[in-house]
Amino acid sequence: MGAVVVTRIDRYLLLEALPPFVFGLLLYGGLAVVSGVLPRLQWIVGTPVPELAWWMALLLPQALVMVAPIALVLAVLLVFGRLATDQELTAIQAGAVALRRAAAVFVVLGALTGAVSLAVNQWVVPRANLAVVDLYWSLTAGQSGLFRLVGQQLPVGDLSLTFEAAARDGTLSQVRLEHWEGDVLTLVRAERGAFADDALVLYGYRTQRLDLGALDDPGDAATTLRALVRLDARASDPQAPLEVTLSLSQEELIARFSGGGFEDARSLTDLAADAADRALPFGQRRQAAVLLQRKLAESVANLTLLLVAVPLSLGYARSRGVAFGLSLVVTLAWYLLLTFGQLFAQTGVVPVWLGPWAGTVGLALVGGVMLLRLRVA
Repeated sequence: MGAVVVTRIDRYLLLEALPPFVFGLLLYGGLAVVSGVLPRLQWIVGTPVPELAWWMALLLPQALVMVAPIALVLAVLLVFGRLATDQELTAIQAGAVALRRAAAVFVVLGALTGAVSLAVNQWVVPRANLAVVDLYWSLTAGQSGLFRLVGQQLPVGDLSLTFEAAARDGTLSQVRLEHWEGDVLTLVRAERGAFADDALVLYGYRTQRLDLGALDDPGDAATTLRALVRLDARASDPQAPLEVTLSLSQEELIARFSGGGFEDARSLTDLAADAADRALPFGQRRQAAVLLQRKLAESVANLTLLLVAVPLSLGYARSRGVAFGLSLVVTLAWYLLLTFGQLFAQTGVVPVWLGPWAGTVGLALVGGVMLLRLRVA
C-alpha cells in the first residue's frame, strides 16, 4: 500500500513539475535565441519571415541545452514552493514519505535531462550549428560563407589551405595546399577548385616538393637546386581533377573560421579528439578541452543545481514572483561562475578541468550545506 501511495505522489509531483519545466525551457531558450539574434539584427533586416524563423529555430538546440538546468531550477522552486505554502509537503511527510524521497522525482528528471543534453550535444547541436552559419551567410550575403575565408591560412588537419577568391557558385580561385614534414614542404597549387563533401577537387594543379634543408648544405648552385627541388609536376590535362581528402568539410570550415561569433559546431567526440591531437597547436587543443569540459559541466548541472533549488524552494519560494526572482539569482550566479571559469581555464590561470566546473560544483556545495541546515539531505 505504501508503494502505491509513493507512486501516486511521484506521478503527482511529475505532473506538477513538467509544465513549469517546459515553460522555463521555452522562456529562457527564447531569450537565449533573441540574445543571439540582436547583435546581427542590422544584417538580417528584410529577410523573409519563414527563412528568418527557420534560422532562429536552428539556434534553439544549443540554447535549450544551455538553459535546461535553469528551467529545472525554476520548476523545483515553483512546485516545492507552492506545496510548502499550501501545506501539501506537510501532508506528504505525515504519510511517512520523506522530503528527500519526494525530491527523487526531480532527481530522475534531472538525470534524464542531463542524458538528453549529452545526446543533443553529440548529435543534434553540431548539425544545427553548421546549418546556422551556412544559412546566415546565405541570408545576409546571398552566398555561402566561403567569401569570408578568402586570404586566410586555414588549418585542415596536417594541411594548410589558402585561396584568393570564392565565387558565388562555390568555385575557388588560386588555391594553395601546404604540408610540412620537417624541412620538407609539399605544395599543391591550382588555378581553381571546389568542395565535394569532405574532399577538395582541384583543376589546373601543380605539385612541388621542396627540401629547404638543402639550403644549409654547402655546394654549388646547381647541386643545391637539385637537392632543393625534389618534385615539380604539372597536370597533363588542365581539366583533369585532383581530389584531396580533407579532415573538415566546407560547412565545418565556414563554421570555424568565417567569424560572426557563432557557437562551435563540434560534437563531444570531436572536441575530445581535438583536445588529444598533438598535431594541433597547443592553443587549439586547450580551447577544445575547455569547451568539452563546459559542455559536460552544463549537462551535469541538471542534477547539481537541484541541490540549490530544493532548499531555496522550501525556505523562501512562497510565491511565484519570489520563485522567478530566486531562479534568476541562481541563473546569474551559475553563468557568471561558468563563464569566468571557462575564461580563466582558456587563458591558463586555472587548470582545464577546474574552470568550467566552478559554477556547477560550487553551487552544488552551497546547496549541500543548505540542505544539511534544513535537515532534509
